[in-house]
Amino acid sequence: MNDSTDHDSPQASRDAGATRMKMSQAAPRPCAQCPWRTANQGKRNAHGFYRKENLRRLWRGLRAGERMTCHPTDPMMAEFSGYENTAGRAVTRECAGALILTQRELVRFQAAGEQADKAHTKDALVRYRSAVGSRAMSAGGLAEIAWIALTAGRLSPAGLPMRAMNLNEPGIGVPDLPAWGSCPLDPPQASG
Repeated sequence: MNDSTDHDSPQASRDAGATRMKMSQAAPRPCAQCPWRTANQGKRNAHGFYRKENLRRLWRGLRAGERMTCHPTDPMMAEFSGYENTAGRAVTRECAGALILTQRELVRFQAAGEQADKAHTKDALVRYRSAVGSRAMSAGGLAEIAWIALTAGRLSPAGLPMRAMNLNEPGIGVPDLPAWGSCPLDPPQASG
């Protein structure tokens, strides 16, 4: 088995397009193995799925508009030890954790826009960057092109109708971004 293959990179996603023929809507909640579960982040894993470097790489892909599959349902994962049962699957799910994170960032961006409108300015992106912090921006909020693509059609990064996720799902986060409920742009009832 070649465990060094980078299946979640943007290039791998494009190259795997023929293999990943169908992606179904995300499950209502992230799975137990979701790399976006903060309880999993930093855990030792034979494949390095939960390392900060890998999570940052995955987030860069998401913020650029790339899709992310739910690993335990993805047939491309079959070559990894422990994921053999995914071989032969015709359909993979979109990652629910990734969808929660992108929707949270959309809420933050929308709130920045509303604040900008109240201040009679058009610079929502500056307000968003200011609220999430410079360290978070270097880690990456969603890129402008991803905002346009996601908000224009209310489509998920996989191009599916966007399932409304519970944004207050506990224990879901991205290293280096403010926790849900701790950013000035988050709604008052936000928690994470």
